[in-house]
Amino acid sequence: MRLPSNGRRLIPWLLALLSVALLGIASPDTGIAQANGKATLIAIQEQGPYRFEVSILPARAIVNSTHLSLRVVALESEETLTEAEVNISAAGPETANRFGPIVADNDVLPQFFETTLPFSVPGPWQVTINVITELGDETIQVPMEVRAGQPINLILVAAIVVAVIAVGVWTFDRIRAGMRRRRATA
Repeated sequence: MRLPSNGRRLIPWLLALLSVALLGIASPDTGIAQANGKATLIAIQEQGPYRFEVSILPARAIVNSTHLSLRVVALESEETLTEAEVNISAAGPETANRFGPIVADNDVLPQFFETTLPFSVPGPWQVTINVITELGDETIQVPMEVRAGQPINLILVAAIVVAVIAVGVWTFDRIRAGMRRRRATA
């Protein structure tokens, strides 16, 4: 079955639309509260004079690639503290290597103390966060279920393949149209 020439021009646009739709499916909005950009808020704890807001990226902790972001708020004034010493350590399953203390700094955004957590194996981990400011020294515990790193997102790969095919079809159609024009003028 041959499409009319104007119908063939629609194919690249339909393929591009399909790839955009697939990309939309690949990254759904989970409705989870997020802080510090796309980091997912996983814990809010009040301890001593502080409220600790702990966020991670990606939304679920994974081996070797979990970014932790901490916002420290003074309970009395509701002020976000930017002057603090923040140390993070963690203990995991029996086969895991403990780590820490790791210093979390706020060089990028003053209101967020950040670091990457080097989880070595999947399983249950207990993350210990210690904060020292002029208001005092406090420590909280945040449990995390660490997963193995995710394989390549197949939906995203499919969307990229569809986009490449769409560009290929469009390019091939342009080349054939140019060849037809040259033959017609020759």
